[in-house]
Amino acid sequence: MQTFDKQWNQVHGTRNWGRYPAEELVRFMARNYYNQCREQIRVLDLGCGTGANTWFLCREGFSTVAFDGSFIATQKAAAFCSELKAGATFLQADAGMLPFSDTSFDVVADIGAISANNRQGIRQILAEICRVLKPGGRVFSSVLFTTSTSGYKTGEKIDGHSYRNVDFGPVTGLGTIHFFSRAEINGLWQQAGFDKPVIDVISRTDHGGSQRVSFYTASARKPGGRHV
Repeated sequence: MQTFDKQWNQVHGTRNWGRYPAEELVRFMARNYYNQCREQIRVLDLGCGTGANTWFLCREGFSTVAFDGSFIATQKAAAFCSELKAGATFLQADAGMLPFSDTSFDVVADIGAISANNRQGIRQILAEICRVLKPGGRVFSSVLFTTSTSGYKTGEKIDGHSYRNVDFGPVTGLGTIHFFSRAEINGLWQQAGFDKPVIDVISRTDHGGSQRVSFYTASARKPGGRHV
């Protein structure tokens, strides 16, 4: 099943955003991989968008592959990273049908891509992430919107916590969005084959306090391999 929402072609074609890496990803990579031989750590930037996180990964010396379902996004990302000494490999692909061999990566970084799916798509993507990770490899997901985020339960309901064309809040105009609970993350990640994830939550208000932005981060390890 194709999981990429084509509405993101319009989003990436009309919005000038995504110029700075996610702070949560910076912290995760620093805590876990800065003391290792970085060029030997193979990272997949899943749903890279316009390349801010790819830029950070390349700049810090990690061996990086980046993809997005939007060709417009991959073009922008490649251009954004073109002046770096260590470049990334860019391609257009669907997160639910990854064009990579089993056990290809040490890390898969997801900053908001998994959230842009319904529950069935999320299951499919997580299974693919687990497949392409090496034993002992890690997935890091951020921007897993909580049900406290403004706009939850607006728009067209797709399944239990997935809505399309949310009409209020920070995810307005972003196609299908899934809103997570902590228990759901635990269940879905472990069903996909990961160890129990480590989950944190980040919340803030925006627009003078009229909107709430709330999301989980989750990191989980594929069983096996060497723990580092």
